[in-house]
This record gives sequence, C-alpha cells and structure tokens, in this order.
Amino acid sequence: MIYEYCYEPSQTDKMKMMEFIYKNTDSFIMNTFGYLWESRGWWEKFPVQLIKINSDIISLHAYTKNTKAPGIMKTYYVVTHKAFRGQGLAKKLTIQSIKDSQYDCETYFVNSEENSPGVEFYKKLFNDKYVMTKNEFDTLDYNFQAPIKQLLLENV
Repeated sequence: MIYEYCYEPSQTDKMKMMEFIYKNTDSFIMNTFGYLWESRGWWEKFPVQLIKINSDIISLHAYTKNTKAPGIMKTYYVVTHKAFRGQGLAKKLTIQSIKDSQYDCETYFVNSEENSPGVEFYKKLFNDKYVMTKNEFDTLDYNFQAPIKQLLLENV
C-alpha cells in the first residue's frame, strides 16, 4: 500500500478521484466532490490524502483548514473502496490528517448525513459526542467537533 498526499493533481488524477468516489458511495452528496474542489479552487490549496495499491485508489480523504473558521480543520469526504472497508483505512487517513494539522488548527469538525456509514465511524472517533441538525435536504446531519489535542490523546 502506498500512502500519499496528491498535490496539484492532473486532470486525469482528478477524474480518477471523482470516479473512485462515485463508484464507492451511494450518496449524491458525496458525489459533489469534484465540483466542490474545483469551484472553490481547493485542488492545489488542500491536497487530497490517498491510499493506493499500485495506481488504484483504495481510500481517499479530502479536508480543509481554516475555511469554516480560523483554527478549524474540516473533513468533507472520506471514502474507502467497498472491498477494503472495515480495515481501518479511513481512520488511518483521518488520524494522520489530524496529526498533520495539529500545529495550525485547534479544532476538528465534520458533519455526516444520517444515512451515511460515516456516522458510525465518527461516533467512535468522537466518543459519541455530536449534535444533530436538520439540513437543506430535509434529513439530519450529525455534527462532530472536538479539540485536535483531545482527539489525538483518545485515538492514538
């Protein structure tokens, strides 16, 4: 397995990441990844974390720093290939990104739509601490937020 950050991806790399998310999620919200990263100019500003086997993506984590508010790291997308789920790959990427962000961010935030498998993942990571809010699609979002130092103490 190869672990990497994808800096300044080519059009082909972008298409591979978008196709990977499309094939490995059932949520239309998750499939907004390419549009969001392109429209906000985040491809070069926020490199996407990947785990690959040879050149095939098996897990992807896309997050930002200081866009929600100063000092906040936010996950937008974390997806693992259907055949590799349950092996801790999403957690590995998430924890590594938190470690990488601990010196320029104080807080980690993520929200997950109620039907997403991410809800159970984040409940474990955040020790069942969350707030539920209704979103614009008339479903519920689970909002998770905690100090980065606390999450590292509890999960590393």
